[in-house]
Amino acid sequence: MKNIRTQIIITALAILAPASLFAQQIPIPTTATEVPGPAAGTAMTTAYVQSVARMAYVWGWPLVNMANRGAAFSKAPEPGLMGGVIPVAFNRNAMLTGYISPDQTFIACPNQDVAYGAGFMTLDKEPIVFQVPDFADRFWVYAHYDARTDEFSEIGKAYGTKPGFYLMVGPSWKGETPAGIAAVVRSSTSLVFVVPRIFIDDNAEDQKAVQPVINQVVYYPLSEFDGKMKTKDWSKLPHFPAPKATGKGEASWVNPDTFFDELPAVMKSVPPLPGEEALYNWIGSVLEAAAKDPKIKQTLKDTAIAAEREMIPPFLQWRYNGRAAGNGWNSPVNNAQWGTDYLNRTATAKSNMYDNRPEETNISTRTTTARAGNSTDRTPTPSPLPRARCHRSRASGRSPYTTVSTCFIPTR
Repeated sequence: MKNIRTQIIITALAILAPASLFAQQIPIPTTATEVPGPAAGTAMTTAYVQSVARMAYVWGWPLVNMANRGAAFSKAPEPGLMGGVIPVAFNRNAMLTGYISPDQTFIACPNQDVAYGAGFMTLDKEPIVFQVPDFADRFWVYAHYDARTDEFSEIGKAYGTKPGFYLMVGPSWKGETPAGIAAVVRSSTSLVFVVPRIFIDDNAEDQKAVQPVINQVVYYPLSEFDGKMKTKDWSKLPHFPAPKATGKGEASWVNPDTFFDELPAVMKSVPPLPGEEALYNWIGSVLEAAAKDPKIKQTLKDTAIAAEREMIPPFLQWRYNGRAAGNGWNSPVNNAQWGTDYLNRTATAKSNMYDNRPEETNISTRTTTARAGNSTDRTPTPSPLPRARCHRSRASGRSPYTTVSTCFIPTR
């Protein structure tokens, strides 16, 4: 009996004891994978879906844009000129031999004093070799963009890059670097866009002098590398028909009707940056719900259409693009190294996609509403900074009477 009474007392004391005496620590997450995400099957209100969709549209607009441009380039049977004006190539490059045509609508605000090259690469199949000829004192830069429109290499005059052969590899490449390769640059995504830019002075003598150098700007698969400098006569490129225009201004590469149908595959091909895991899970939870619920899917589509109409067009106005630099000028920030700066990434993707990093070039812009000026007007305009080369242009997608003054400021 005494033992029974003792057990009852112990049990009672245990019930009445403070909880802290028996508390056990729940592990505090230390990595992104340890943080719980949205629960599958959770009910979602229309307002909630709309909120996530608008954020996802601004965040994902450049990624879908990039993917659709790459898909268009992949249809080119060989390096050539789309519509006779835009260099296009897939897993290779194509080069212009002079200034870009004012008729092009691929990029809203291109530079007007360089010969452009272009090409989309898919590095999951094979690395790409690219050649750097001897440019002497001429300004040049090879801008290499991943699927987020971030640059991932430092190749150009500003970096003191030496002539030679270089190798571009994807995120999972683990091969041996062949002899004769000066350096390797790695992209964090398989899809890559390359844009060589070679300065040409505005006279016939320099137009002629630069051609042998431009002909050595060549990208090709590693399997074709033999250690010998290849040349290509870019003046003889074939012409391919341009996609049918959907309206005035820059070609449209994002269709709001299909945006959320395309986004899941894009997100799968572009892994989250450190710190983006929660964002991917959050957007992904709504995409998964939409795949099972036609009402949610329709809400995503309707929201994308509204976001395209209400949120994207203002980015063509420089006052909503970058940071004020004084006297009506704006200057981009975080260009080509966006990180989580999704606002400026999308604004630039709309207004002048494939901007250069500040170490390569510094461009300031301002918009006026004067009737004067057109896409070939190279009239100098007042510069916000010393040593700047300025011109006026009417950019694709802006009103007929809107001119954009752009100043290129050499960094070195």
